[in-house]
Amino acid sequence: MCLVLKYNSFKNKLMSGSGGGGYVPPQKIKFDCDTGAIITIVSSINISILEKHKIGNILDVVIGDKGALLLEDGDGEIIGAILHSNTTDIIDCIKEGANYKAEILSINFPSCKVKIQRG
Repeated sequence: MCLVLKYNSFKNKLMSGSGGGGYVPPQKIKFDCDTGAIITIVSSINISILEKHKIGNILDVVIGDKGALLLEDGDGEIIGAILHSNTTDIIDCIKEGANYKAEILSINFPSCKVKIQRG
């Protein structure tokens, strides 16, 4: 139980009572390597590579040399990076042997939305 003392300026008195205990942020839901999927906007897009693709194309989800989660096309060209609350979870899953694919859901230059799931 938390006892909160408040100053009541109208009556020049201290007031007491049990408060709510403060804000507790919601816990992040654990990402499941087998069934987890995310929909997100691609970051750091390479426009010249994106121009070669269309809605419905499938891309590989890979870990780059510097540890970033990247989208790579069939020619080995990097389209962009993934920045999402589950990025580190997906990286951990890939390190454990899971493979992921990204489907292009929409392209509104210079933006691209993808769905990433186990592939």
